[in-house]
Amino acid sequence: MAQFEYYSHNKMSEVKKDFTPEVINELKAFLVERIVDNMETKDLVEYVTNDLDQYYENMSDVQFVDEAQNYWDDGFDDVVDEIEEYANCDFKKDRRLDS
Repeated sequence: MAQFEYYSHNKMSEVKKDFTPEVINELKAFLVERIVDNMETKDLVEYVTNDLDQYYENMSDVQFVDEAQNYWDDGFDDVVDEIEEYANCDFKKDRRLDS
């Protein structure tokens, strides 16, 4: 259990309160839920895209290819063919720049 001090708008004063690990975990989950609920779809898509970009960037190439193969399963070869064709073309547009 940890004690926290914060300003309570209900009591109009500083409050010291003990929080159990369970309360902290539930508070985190509820905050995440509220933030996501209040996000515009465009902002949510941008956030998830940035998060996944960073997640995959931090993987080794072997881990990433395994993850991609598991995601696309039987269609993986076709996706790789399409990506190779795109990577070698003269015209490319970074999907992150779409607005």
